Amino acid sequence: MGTKKKRIAILVQNLHNGGAERMAANLSIELAKYYDVYLIVFDAGDAIYPYGGKLIDLKVPPLAEASKATRIRNIITRIRRLSYIKKKYRIDCTISHMEGANLVNIFARRGDKILTMYHSMPSKCMDATKVHKLMHQFTGKHSAKYLCVSRLAEQDMAENFGVDPEHLSHIYNFSDLEKIARLQKEKLPDQDALFYASHPRVVITVGRLTHMKAQDRLIRMLNVLREKDPGIGLVILGEGEERPLLEKLAEELDVKDHVLMPGEVENPFPYMKKAKAFALPSDYEGLPMVLIEAAACTLPVVSCDIQSGPREVLAPESDITKSTETIEYAQYGILVPALAEEPRRGELSNKEQLMAQAIRELLTDETLRRRYCENSAACAERFSSEQIIGEWRKLIEE
Repeated sequence: MGTKKKRIAILVQNLHNGGAERMAANLSIELAKYYDVYLIVFDAGDAIYPYGGKLIDLKVPPLAEASKATRIRNIITRIRRLSYIKKKYRIDCTISHMEGANLVNIFARRGDKILTMYHSMPSKCMDATKVHKLMHQFTGKHSAKYLCVSRLAEQDMAENFGVDPEHLSHIYNFSDLEKIARLQKEKLPDQDALFYASHPRVVITVGRLTHMKAQDRLIRMLNVLREKDPGIGLVILGEGEERPLLEKLAEELDVKDHVLMPGEVENPFPYMKKAKAFALPSDYEGLPMVLIEAAACTLPVVSCDIQSGPREVLAPESDITKSTETIEYAQYGILVPALAEEPRRGELSNKEQLMAQAIRELLTDETLRRRYCENSAACAERFSSEQIIGEWRKLIEE
């Protein structure tokens, strides 16, 4: 008889909202090659991410507008339903993603191994108040491992939130490089293909349309970049509450015909492959998967040197606590100063001008472009599914 497969549960809020949710779905696909996987979500409505294993919908969506008492009952219902699922399917290990799911996972423990994951930079998402410290310390104490998505985020969790380093570790996001190579060959919709045809030098960014992603900065930079090069266009992939603001800004700056916003597309990789440069203007991130995906599409990158993630992806041999104040030509991409404290209206600030300059260099300096295109394969390989899933299996098995 063969060895019985372990039963692995993956818990996440939903399958449509952002990077953590997409990572959980991708993880279910890869782990299903080795284990019996159960992908458990609080609300499976509007699911868009492909997944592996058996999908289980707890049917307990968030109740943001409800009273405190109702929200508490909502959480208790999640715990009871998850505990029942763990018992029913005799789950050996449960991997949860983000704070709410992590706490539900711990309270629904049924003798299973608990792995919890935090997907951002703690100090950038919340103040180190006593309540937040206690929450993270509790999560770490009751997890086999409390996982962060970068080395710097792990260090932040220990130093600023008091989580015992013995309970902490980090594991990077991964990308299915073979799948990306296949998907990037697909054709763009005709209307979007026309945009590329009329803009030979496209800059692209990918992410939810939220304030912290700061896509509005790129629209302001586009206005300046096009003064010297009218062939430059900007593609913004994603959806969110900032769309009206971004559309209004593009109209005010008279660049609306040079900004393409197709929304949250099912396959972003043809858009990335046909672009000339990728730009990440975010105020903060955890470990931005889009940088890894850009590398997989041999797309040169300009990224703000924010905490955390970009430096670990683009300059892995550098001091991860460093933050550049000028243009840094790193091993796998260009890092520019963080922009979170810069004004977001009027003329470009000095730091925004540096990012615009770096983008212009990638679009015009063919030697520089070729250098980063040639290095992109090595960058992406560090985050391949084979590499990172091997680390997940060690966590599950040890």
